[in-house]
Amino acid sequence: MKKGVLLVGMIFLGILAMPVHAEEFVIEDYTFTWHVVKFGGTTMEIQKTPEALVVILGRPSVPMCAVSLSPVQANAVGAMLNKTEDYYESQKKTDDPSSSDSLFSHNCEVNFSSKQGRDFKIRVKQKEMFGPVALLERDEAIEVGKYLRQAEQMCSFADKRIRP
Repeated sequence: MKKGVLLVGMIFLGILAMPVHAEEFVIEDYTFTWHVVKFGGTTMEIQKTPEALVVILGRPSVPMCAVSLSPVQANAVGAMLNKTEDYYESQKKTDDPSSSDSLFSHNCEVNFSSKQGRDFKIRVKQKEMFGPVALLERDEAIEVGKYLRQAEQMCSFADKRIRP
């Protein structure tokens, strides 16, 4: 009897000790989001999915208040936002009750508007009739613009590092 229990115990331990082959895991669907900067209410994120690599600018938590840009478009928007202070000073000195200036590049529009320098707003959108618009304050545009001008390098870095 003792030999039988010992034999059954050894067989049971042998079964437990056998190597178990786990299924191979495959990542088919994913969304990687790199939160690059948040300044005020505006964020800049780099998002990689199996289909695309985009830069998201604006307030993603609010519907229709964030634009998705390609890395090239993001660099172009960053270059346009680099002129924020120039347009602010120009509109502050004008006698017009409402001022508006727009810049266009890579199918994107950046609009600077104010009421003689007061209530200065920046709108970033793609050239579509209807679509999302990122609204920025002057200080947000200046700060986030610095990061947007490096978007292509950041996207390249994320693309190389995130390889599922």
